[in-house]
Amino acid sequence: MTNQHANRRVAYLLKTFPRLSETFILNEILGLERLGIDIQIFSLQKPENGPVHPAVAQVKGKVTYVPFRGPRLRLGDLGRLLLCHFMLALVETRRYCAAAKFFFFKPGKSRLLDYLQAGYLAWVLWRHSFEHLHVHFANVPASVAEVVHRLIGIPYSLTAHAKDIYLTPAAELARKIEGAECVLTCTAHNQRYLAGLASGRTPVRLAYHGVDVGRFGGRPPHAPTTVSEWPLIMSVGRFCEKKGFEYLIRACRILADRGYRFCCQIVGYGELQNELEKMIVDLGLQEFVELPGTMTQDQLAALYPRARMFVLPCLITGNGDRDGIPNVLIEAMASGIPVISTDVSGISELVQHLENGLLVEQRDARAIAEAMELLLVRSDLRSRLAQNGRETVLRRFTMEASALRVHNILCSVLDQGAPLEAPLNSKTDVATL
Repeated sequence: MTNQHANRRVAYLLKTFPRLSETFILNEILGLERLGIDIQIFSLQKPENGPVHPAVAQVKGKVTYVPFRGPRLRLGDLGRLLLCHFMLALVETRRYCAAAKFFFFKPGKSRLLDYLQAGYLAWVLWRHSFEHLHVHFANVPASVAEVVHRLIGIPYSLTAHAKDIYLTPAAELARKIEGAECVLTCTAHNQRYLAGLASGRTPVRLAYHGVDVGRFGGRPPHAPTTVSEWPLIMSVGRFCEKKGFEYLIRACRILADRGYRFCCQIVGYGELQNELEKMIVDLGLQEFVELPGTMTQDQLAALYPRARMFVLPCLITGNGDRDGIPNVLIEAMASGIPVISTDVSGISELVQHLENGLLVEQRDARAIAEAMELLLVRSDLRSRLAQNGRETVLRRFTMEASALRVHNILCSVLDQGAPLEAPLNSKTDVATL
């Protein structure tokens, strides 16, 4: 396709690339590349060894790892960082002094590593004439981007997601928003919060995540609905508090006590692995609940159609951490299976109760069990919710629609002054994407 923004180079700054749990970023990069944006990826740390999604191989842009972030200090990396700072101080003395003053005297904690990495990134971007820096996550990556902006004057835009929004102090977040050309976020719930901090100075745009509906193509004819003889209840996510897996496991105990036989598979990894394994044993659920480990998108795409339902009981933690709209909910709905979740953050922007899924109160194992029981016994309800759920994804949450939205926003920023379109809202123009 012909695109006036083809070959325009945008640097993408991420904390870790690739990361198994961040398929939304991978999908966005692939979609933007197909629309003609030349993306170069800069990652603040290397991923740990482990499985990666096959689609990572489709990324055209070069990936550069900024030295260094890790448990061990390597003198060679330190030398590269210091050399970049020396060169910047030599060629942009006034800017360098102003950036150093900003970083070391701004309110709140300042990590020297962020400053060192910012100098390296700024030197690379300056030498290779990048015109824009786009940042994912308002915590560490945005802290680095702030300094890069002050060192070489490159404008930056920011996509804020979930944890990075609600665990970042409001004053710090407002400062990062003010320094950005534009802020994107993945739910209307987030958009309202960020717009309040922006106070009209920086546009805050809504850009829902999307999934590859070709991969998650719905239940094929005659696909098996069980892994064994029992119905499969499926969930996917990092093993952390905000996913609410503790309550799903407790709900499984309630369901088993009512005489139902089923297999619940919770796919993922994380810091609560041992705790969840112990809970399964303590509740005597070894026959009913499994933790099969991590899976790639292709593996999940093969598993979704076998499930009777998908359950993700998200919650808001004591420190305010929460999800936005988990991509796995969109994947499950695209795959043609009914979903159960909670009315937390932006989830109700995707799931409407009794229309295309079921919503229950957070931290309520009994309500989760009752919703699962309802879907086990009501095949008509399962079919209706599954069909409506897939139609919702096709209408509003495809990878192509998401990439086009981000593409248009970035191009507006690149055009330096071209008016941005009116922000989306969940009731009107989002359906026209």
